[in-house]
Amino acid sequence: MSDVQSIAALDRVRGIVAEVLEIDIESVEPDASFYDDLAADSLEKVEIAVRVEREFEISVSPDEAAEIKSASAVLALLRDKGKVV
Repeated sequence: MSDVQSIAALDRVRGIVAEVLEIDIESVEPDASFYDDLAADSLEKVEIAVRVEREFEISVSPDEAAEIKSASAVLALLRDKGKVV
């Protein structure tokens, strides 16, 4: 995948986060912490992981979900799983 595809994937992740947290997508900076910057709670973080699984057709283990702390961390997980280069 190209940089354009990575940017598109990041935008999709940002959209998921914005929808789950009911905030404006512009508020979801790539490195913004779900907890510290965006005030997500643990249930919302789980919902983000579930929606990422569905959207990108991947499986996210509990350990991987625990490491998802920002949109850029989700993008790194997608790279690890071969969904984004």
